[in-house]
Amino acid sequence: MLSRITFFLVAFLTTLSSLYSDLSVKHTEHPFPVVIDTDCDLDDMLAIVYLVKNPRAEVKGITTVGDGISHWEYGAQNVLNVLELIGHPRIPVSFGARDSLSPVGSYPPSWRQQADMMSGIKLPQSSVRPIAEKGADFIIDIATKHEEKLTLLCIGPLTNIALAIEKKPEIKDKIERIFIMGGALLSPGNIEGKPMGFKNRVAEYNIFLDAKAAQDVFDSGIPITLLPLDVVEHASAKPFYDMLAENRKTPAANLVYEILKPSVKNKKRMREFLWDPVTAVLFTNPNIAQYRDLKIVVNLRKGPEYGRLIMGSKGTLVQVVTQIDTDAFYDIFLKTLNRPPNLHANHSQAL
Repeated sequence: MLSRITFFLVAFLTTLSSLYSDLSVKHTEHPFPVVIDTDCDLDDMLAIVYLVKNPRAEVKGITTVGDGISHWEYGAQNVLNVLELIGHPRIPVSFGARDSLSPVGSYPPSWRQQADMMSGIKLPQSSVRPIAEKGADFIIDIATKHEEKLTLLCIGPLTNIALAIEKKPEIKDKIERIFIMGGALLSPGNIEGKPMGFKNRVAEYNIFLDAKAAQDVFDSGIPITLLPLDVVEHASAKPFYDMLAENRKTPAANLVYEILKPSVKNKKRMREFLWDPVTAVLFTNPNIAQYRDLKIVVNLRKGPEYGRLIMGSKGTLVQVVTQIDTDAFYDIFLKTLNRPPNLHANHSQAL
């Protein structure tokens, strides 16, 4: 009897594992094409560096958005400077939307200044300029022209993605999946102050700052993998910072170490710093996480719960990350950062 129960349990877990695998990005022998959409915070730079250096990713371009933490005029240049430092200066970087489709406020000014100034980290000044094609148009162009389906890794408000889908709905068939770092399901949100005139303790900035865009993207029918605050809270910056202190062999690893320094000293925000890198690592290694399909809708009603992600019987079926193997995450992230420079160059070149 016990052996029969064990058999069915193994069969169930195997089926479940297969289901999760099917719902995740299917990686092939060659790198998987991805466009990174970012609001250019410091932890966004960690995710960008990781994907540029990882052999499983082919970064086709980077689009920036101005309604997140970094101001529009600073974000793209900071990304270009980071690409210069790690030896990939020709990856196309595009200015995206400057303003939210549903403006309700912004990050605290001190947070925005820190992102704009890269916490005072000295970077080489790239002579490359952002491409002329704007964010939504760039996404449309890449998705349309590329033979393989494209993945979008979104680590800021979803304005560019919503605009691209609205302008050319046909691109939905050219997008394999959208990875989104955003939202809070059961854990508290991260909204500071009273941006709408009252406290909001349930929303997360990437969804809150353009809730309409988020709902539009959820409604698009494109498969979505969502990494909410609930999960990323377990990936603290401190253990990884300590690992880097003992083992950093490349400019990329040194840059990540310098970026993490302020967050380790400022314990209030320490755990926030690995949100976006976790999302990037799950794109290349979906097997280090567990997932659950949930129906989700964005609360668009103005009030203290505006921008909240609501689970229930209504809404879009989304693949939600429920647990990550943090040790595996740290290991993959560290090994990728320490890969020798220019070991592979599977990335698009700006014209």
